Amino acid sequence: MKNLAVFIDSKSGQVAESSKRLLDFVSNWALEHGTSVFVYGFEPFSSELFNAYASIKQYTQIKVPDLVNHNQVIAPLLENIHQKEIGQFFYVKTLLVDTMASSIANSLQIPLISNVLKVEKVAAGYQLTKSVFSGKATITTEIKGESFLIAFSKSFSIDLPGHVGNSTIVQSEITLEKDPQNILIENHPITGSIPLPDAAIVVGAGRGLKDPSNWAMVEDFAKELGAATACSKPVSDLNWRPHHEHVGQTGVKIAPKLYIACGISGAIQHLAGVNGSRKIVVINNDPEAPFFKHADYGIVGDVFDVLPRLLNKLKSH
Repeated sequence: MKNLAVFIDSKSGQVAESSKRLLDFVSNWALEHGTSVFVYGFEPFSSELFNAYASIKQYTQIKVPDLVNHNQVIAPLLENIHQKEIGQFFYVKTLLVDTMASSIANSLQIPLISNVLKVEKVAAGYQLTKSVFSGKATITTEIKGESFLIAFSKSFSIDLPGHVGNSTIVQSEITLEKDPQNILIENHPITGSIPLPDAAIVVGAGRGLKDPSNWAMVEDFAKELGAATACSKPVSDLNWRPHHEHVGQTGVKIAPKLYIACGISGAIQHLAGVNGSRKIVVINNDPEAPFFKHADYGIVGDVFDVLPRLLNKLKSH
C-alpha cells in the first residue's frame, strides 16, 4: 500500500480542530493498513505535536509567499511527494489546500473527491460517503485502485480511539516560489474571535435577540465558555452581525462538539449548517419551534431570562 499525506489547516500557530480529528483518523487508518503518514502544513510546528502518532514519519512546512499560481509552483511539492512514494492524500477543505489539491490530482492523474464524511476499505477498493446538496443528503461511491485525494467536509465526525504510539518525526520545509504576476494588494485577517470552523463550542443566536444591542449577553456567555459566536442568515442580512458569523446552507458549515442555539427557530437552511454538531442545545420560548426536533437538549424559556442565569452559574463555578 502506498504512503499517505495529510494537509493540515492552522491559524496563529494552532492546528485547527478539524485537522486534529483528521490526524486521529489517518493515524488509526495507517496503523490498520500498515503504511506511513507524512504531514504537510503552512506554519512551523513543534515535533512534540506529532510524536504521539506512531504512524507519522515527517512534518513538512510548505512556505507560500504572498499569492501564488499553484500550476506554476507546485513542482517542488510534487517532487517531494514522489520521493516519499505517496499515493493517498487527505485534508479538510480549505481554500489554499483546494487549489494545491486540484493541481496534485491533475498532475498525478488520480481522482479528487470532495465533501467526504466517511471512507472505508472494501473488497473492490474504497467506499466513500459524501455530502451533497448543501448537506441535505449523502451519496455513497467507490474508488478502485490505491491512489486518490480526499477532501473531508469540515462537518465530518468519526468516532475513533485516541491517537496512540510514540515516535520521533523528521522536520523539513518546502518553499513555493512567488508568481510575479500575482500581487497581494490588501490583507484583512479576521481577529478577536475563535474561527467558526475550528471552534469546539459555538453559541448561535437569531432574531429572537430582537436587537443587535442585545448581543452583548451572547458574547459574554460565549466568552465564559471559550466558544465562538454564530448567527442565523436573517440576522446577518439585517447587518446585526458580520456575515462571516452566518451559519447555514449558504453560510459557514460547522461541526463543533457543542452548539447552543439561542432564539433560533430552526429553519432547514440553518440546520444544513449545524447538523454536523455532536450535541445541540436549543433555547427558545416557543415549545413548537422546529429546532427542538433536532436538539439533544432543549430549554423552553425566554432567552433574556435563561442566558443571564446560565452565565451566572458559569461564573460561580
